[in-house]
Amino acid sequence: MASTPRGYTQFPSQEELFYFCTTSSTSEEDLNLHYTPPSQSSLKIGVLIFGPDQVQLLDLAVVDLLAMVSRNRISKLHAPETVLDEAVDELDIRYVSETGEGSFPITSGARMPVTNSFANAPQFNVLIIPGSFSPRSLSPTATTFLTTQSAHATLTAILAVSSGILHLAPSDLLHRVRATAPACLLPALQHSHPDTAWQAAPWTRDDKLWSSSSGLAGLDMAAAWLREYFWDRGAAVECALRAAGAPRLDGYGE
Repeated sequence: MASTPRGYTQFPSQEELFYFCTTSSTSEEDLNLHYTPPSQSSLKIGVLIFGPDQVQLLDLAVVDLLAMVSRNRISKLHAPETVLDEAVDELDIRYVSETGEGSFPITSGARMPVTNSFANAPQFNVLIIPGSFSPRSLSPTATTFLTTQSAHATLTAILAVSSGILHLAPSDLLHRVRATAPACLLPALQHSHPDTAWQAAPWTRDDKLWSSSSGLAGLDMAAAWLREYFWDRGAAVECALRAAGAPRLDGYGE
């Protein structure tokens, strides 16, 4: 079952309230208070392309959904000024491959130009890994890129969409974490990676790693990530999600 985004308010228990009221210390450490930091007004998003196989066009819809919270996109939705004020100033989206040259094939006969190589790509805040249903092993360059990017403090999330999880399987990123995958791939992944807690769920997350079982479920996953990360830009996020046809949450979009 998909977990509740941690950006939402959870009220303390009676025991916690008693402790907060009776402790003589007001330090954050002693009170065990943890604050979700404000979201950034600009983000770098990297869409990772591994190999020459066709990428699922539906999986790339996740990229477009994230882009809808940008000021440029929300300004075209005739949103109120208060909503526009919360929009994200800049979303820098790059398409990254091993060579950084040419374009990559997409299902339905489309192609997308590559913007960067693993060698010259910037440090990203979000990595998106669309699916291609290819069991291709990662090259040493790709493995090093993933390891370096995921270890950086500014990386907030890795979104593995549908069969994109296959590209993470050869790396250490799935070691002892919770993840999901397309139903047709789960038996093989459970056999080859028994230390991963595979979930038969539409989408799930474990810390920075978010994964979905399909492209459509990936949109729900991306919506949850938007609501969690941009917790302080709720009006802009809900405006974008409403325009995309995403279900409302209670208390939003009134």
